[in-house]
Amino acid sequence: MIIILVSCKSEKQKQFEKDIIGEWSFAKYVELEKQENYNQILEEPPSPFFRNVGGFVFKENGTLMDETGFFDFDEGKSREERRILYKGDSTNYKINDDSLKIFNPIEKSWNKYKIISVTNDTLTLQKNQGYYLKYYKQTYKPKPNETFDKIIISSSGCYGTCAILSVEFNKNGKVFYLGEKYNTVNGFYTSNISNFEYEKIENSFKKANIMKLKNSYSDSVSDSNTITVTFVKDNKIVKTISDYASQAPPELIMAYRKAMFKYQLIKLSKFETNKNLVNPTFFNLYIGEKLIFLEQSERFLLLNGILNGEKVHININEKYRLKFSDVDKDFTIKTDGRFYKYQNQVYDIGYNFIEINNLEKRTSPSWFVD
Repeated sequence: MIIILVSCKSEKQKQFEKDIIGEWSFAKYVELEKQENYNQILEEPPSPFFRNVGGFVFKENGTLMDETGFFDFDEGKSREERRILYKGDSTNYKINDDSLKIFNPIEKSWNKYKIISVTNDTLTLQKNQGYYLKYYKQTYKPKPNETFDKIIISSSGCYGTCAILSVEFNKNGKVFYLGEKYNTVNGFYTSNISNFEYEKIENSFKKANIMKLKNSYSDSVSDSNTITVTFVKDNKIVKTISDYASQAPPELIMAYRKAMFKYQLIKLSKFETNKNLVNPTFFNLYIGEKLIFLEQSERFLLLNGILNGEKVHININEKYRLKFSDVDKDFTIKTDGRFYKYQNQVYDIGYNFIEINNLEKRTSPSWFVD
């Protein structure tokens, strides 16, 4: 009888190990019994984010990718001192009979789940007695021709200690990062990533079906954070998405959260430039007295173009102007869209940013309607 029972458990474990391979997205909690501390249980451990989303990619070699990523936020420190810490998204897992264990690199311990069932399209786990966790099987089919030269993510900050930062990832591996406040590193830096790492970031965004997403997502809550993401191809902005209070589809949220904090996992070098410019992402673009609207990630894209521009000696048509508000003084950069004049120097970004993106239409109130 003992031999038969051991054999049955072994076969069940083998089946779970086979069926769990693949990508699973969190769907819902299923409450089994009413508990007074139910909401508290769901939030253990505390999350640094407004909205929790998640999923797993189980691989055959005992490793997995946590779609949410592993984040900590200095819970023991005062609110003003807290910073979100990112530890990556890869870890190990193991299955023993109907027990699933996933190593948590933040707590240096194993998160334990009971496998209730695995079907072709549904994974059901139990972590606490009061509820099940339901995950649905995903079969993403990213379009192979949907590629981008640049992906830019910006975080506006909130009424609190939300990160204020911008980061630009280039297909050639170049990274530009500007931390303004509430980051582990503040200032302007550059770095490099491999082609594999860039494609990983790009593919995570492609799971959200980028071109079919709305231009903006929001909620009626106040004092929350806005994340903007811009995708660029051949110098043209092909899509910019604004997400206020984490209302976008989960695939987009998971992609931009891990990408915006990736600066903590790569080697940063102080950005060196001979241009006597400050590095804010807050400035206004005008044609005459009309404001041309730009999202924060789009402003960072333009700022990087200017800071990396080539110095030239030409006269320009000063049709547009960028008005910066610095701590000590305000200053203006005049431009025709390609050439940018600051003080007595002119910088060439290599293309007409305003014309290629048809930005003059953004002076119209109708443009702001999604």
